[in-house]
Amino acid sequence: MVSLKSNDVWRKHRRVMNPLMTSKYLKSMTPAIAENARVLVDLWKSKMRLVKSRGGNCFSCEDDFRYVSIDAITSITLGKSLDTIPHALSIIETSKVEIDSYGGTKFNLPKLPLYTSLRYLFECIGDATTLPVFIAYIKQQTLRYTPTFRKHYKDVIDYIFGIQNRWNSFVADTRQAVKEARALGEEYEANCLIGMVAEKEGLPGQESLFEWELRDETLAYILVKFLTENPEVQKILHAELLEALADSPESRPVTFDEMMAPEKTPYLEAVVSEILRCAKVAAASSKQTTEPIELLGTVIPTGTSIAWCTHIACDNATVANEAKLRALDPLRSESSRKNGLGGRALWKTPTDKFEPERWIAINEETGEKTFNPRAGYSFPFGVGLRSCAGKQLAVLELKIYIATLNLAFFLSEVPKELSSHRATIQISRVPDQTYVAPVEWQ
Repeated sequence: MVSLKSNDVWRKHRRVMNPLMTSKYLKSMTPAIAENARVLVDLWKSKMRLVKSRGGNCFSCEDDFRYVSIDAITSITLGKSLDTIPHALSIIETSKVEIDSYGGTKFNLPKLPLYTSLRYLFECIGDATTLPVFIAYIKQQTLRYTPTFRKHYKDVIDYIFGIQNRWNSFVADTRQAVKEARALGEEYEANCLIGMVAEKEGLPGQESLFEWELRDETLAYILVKFLTENPEVQKILHAELLEALADSPESRPVTFDEMMAPEKTPYLEAVVSEILRCAKVAAASSKQTTEPIELLGTVIPTGTSIAWCTHIACDNATVANEAKLRALDPLRSESSRKNGLGGRALWKTPTDKFEPERWIAINEETGEKTFNPRAGYSFPFGVGLRSCAGKQLAVLELKIYIATLNLAFFLSEVPKELSSHRATIQISRVPDQTYVAPVEWQ
């Protein structure tokens, strides 16, 4: 959906996808995400034990987050995980290990063939979002005819849609299950994306997506770098989670209701918002005008590609820059001057610092701390009609993984040579170094 124009095809996708981000469906997807997070904890325990036994002090978790991402995507979309994390856990003891001079360890684990195909296709999707529209179109059209692309594409489609064997088709089986439930007068309980779409198909006022349209919805993965560099944040978050979540939360999967209770876990909400603000995962977005628009007194014609660097705009929205921002008021439209800051405040503290506390409001009389989602400017998923359709699911995933990892581990510092903030722009902003040194809480 990210690369579609705002036409009837895009609007159809949006109408079908929007209901899937409601609490009902997010709650049904939470157990699969939480279970993936728990298996990741087991993998990290095994990895750290092996790292220490071989003289290392930390390990690269880049592949782990890719495994988690693929497992989450397949669980959420198909109702069945690809189980790349369990696969990694099953072969970790016999894996080849590389340890550099700083103690950084890399595990060279054989990849599942389907995982390799999915990763290849996700990397190809990146071109549609990072290259100019015309160049991206030419590259995509050329790429689709290469033997490598066609092989990986066929492997994934065969797995999902059972082209070679229709009896194993996730789509066909799910649609049949919905049909049977309706024939019996029962309600079909969907627990995955395909099931949720199929559940609505054929109902009055509902639209269906063709099978080829179901292939395009994906997610990205999360970062832990900022937590590693801020030990006090980890300790505050750990204490909050232990107090807010009952029944030994460190030894069980977290629940949807626990992750959707900002009044009990305001600091978790603040940490997630601050990670999204600082990580700049979607550092910029590109849009094409469908009609002439006026921006700060300049008329931009139809068909113009505009790159909006969200992180620059938000990072500069500070009290220190207020005079410069107000100097542009005479050039703003009447509606812009009327709406002002859109109900958000300017950041009072420097925006180059990782500071979850900036999202916390404190009641002066009672001392109660609450999470303020409009504390300042931060738009990690974009704004308006073309904002990310899956942002609720992405935030839920992020909260589950951060909470689960924080309940299990304290992420100690890694050598500075292995902790740079350099990143590569793909579909999102991906860090070049992702080393961690997880230590179980005492």
